[in-house]
This record gives sequence, C-alpha cells and structure tokens, in this order.
Amino acid sequence: MNLRIFVTLLALLVAGFSLPGQAAPNMKGRACMITTDFYIVHFSAFQPPAKKPETDAERKEAFRPYCHELPRTGTTYFGMDFIDRDVRQMPISMKVVEEKPTAGEEGKPQVVRVVKEVPPTLYPQGVADLRVNFDKPGHYALIIQFGGEDALEEDIMRVPLTVALSSPWKHIPFLKYAAVAAIVVFFTMVIFFISHFRGARKATQA
Repeated sequence: MNLRIFVTLLALLVAGFSLPGQAAPNMKGRACMITTDFYIVHFSAFQPPAKKPETDAERKEAFRPYCHELPRTGTTYFGMDFIDRDVRQMPISMKVVEEKPTAGEEGKPQVVRVVKEVPPTLYPQGVADLRVNFDKPGHYALIIQFGGEDALEEDIMRVPLTVALSSPWKHIPFLKYAAVAAIVVFFTMVIFFISHFRGARKATQA
C-alpha cells in the first residue's frame, strides 16, 4: 500500500478531530436547525443569568443561545422560526415533557410529566416563543405538533433536551486529545513497519 495514502488518511483523520465543534452534538453557542421529512424549524433556547451580568464576558454569556443541552434549571425561553410558509396557516401545538432516559414501549421515551403545554395556535408570522420553568435536572423534550388534533405521526417533531446534566467530556477533555495521540501513534507505527519491511525486502533482493 502506498505510504502517501497512509499519510493522507492520517492528516484527514487528525483534521477531523481538530475541527471546532465537530464533537459537540449540542451545537452550543449556535441556534439549531431541526428538520424532519416535512418540516424545518430554526430553534434556539436562552437562559437568563441568575444575577445581573457585570462584565463583558458575563453579558455575552447571558445572551448565548443553546440547543439540546441546557446548562442549568430555572426559567428558559425557547424561540422557534417555522421555515415552511405552509405551516403559518395551520394550527401548531407545543408542549415540554419530562422523560425517562430509557425507552418504553415501541422504543419511544417514556413521558414522566407535562411541564408546559400550549394549545393549537396559528402563527401567521412563522415565529413562536415559549417560556418554561425547569424545576429540576433531567431529560426533557419539546414536542411540536403541526395541524392540531388531526396531526399524523409525521406531523410531530420531537426536540430532545437535557437540563443541568453535565457532559462527561467537559470534565475529561484530555480524552479527545489522547484519542488523537493514540491514532497518530498507531498510523506512525504502521508506516514505520511497512517502510522497514520494504527496505529489508529490497536489501534481500539485491
């Protein structure tokens, strides 16, 4: 196998690990684009700070949008922009539910309770907002139902949420770099042994 292929693959692999945000599925710091086969929703969540921000960094953090992972409990504001113009003429209901992390029947998460519910409403401007108070950490979901009570299964959009549940990668960020280092060492050893084997074979043939 050509050594250039190994070097190229190694470079691409390391570059993939080094891309900012590549390993962060929650897209923190940005709004989310939630999509299904039929609907597209531009979604973001904001959590006001517990105290008045005093520094520029604190003020910037106060207006930071979140996606699927919310860092703390308390008041949370959701903003939704319905991209499809057709849905602006149909009733849309929303609710936030607490779920068990384990799946129930039919492989669906089990709903523990309804935290907030909004009845079917028209949003002619294509923009909706929702204020929710999360009273405890846990797994939640925002359920958006297009078409009111007559909605079909494909008309329901589920946005999974976690509240005040820290990610293990935040506490052990060195694992990412350790994984990259291990991959680099592995490919380096492979390239070394292939080069050594080729050199030994050429010496024998000579």
